[in-house]
Amino acid sequence: MNYCHSLAMAAEGAVMSVKIQPNMTQNAQDIEICEDYWAYNHNDDYLEYVRILCQQYQISSHVLFETIAQCYACLDDVCCEYCECFCPIEVPADIPYMRSKESWCCEVCENAVWRTHNSK
Repeated sequence: MNYCHSLAMAAEGAVMSVKIQPNMTQNAQDIEICEDYWAYNHNDDYLEYVRILCQQYQISSHVLFETIAQCYACLDDVCCEYCECFCPIEVPADIPYMRSKESWCCEVCENAVWRTHNSK
């Protein structure tokens, strides 16, 4: 089953989202933890948000981050300028940083451009 869930985020009047794709071994609670983690709004204190999530699910921060690491997350509004794949993110701080860039190039395309440039 190919599960992909989109978390809508309002920013400057537009709806943008973080798409998450859980690992096929993750259960419903793991998916819920990932959804809640990526719903972080950047106005709250990040460490306090993590503490609250750990309390809510009665897990340690180690388990929280292990669970999140198994779930692929990307931005649906930041795409590679060459192949148009979505921009992967690893931490919530990546979201405003990647959205602030004028353009973004995925590693595959960046490597291809580098090889083309250096083969001349």
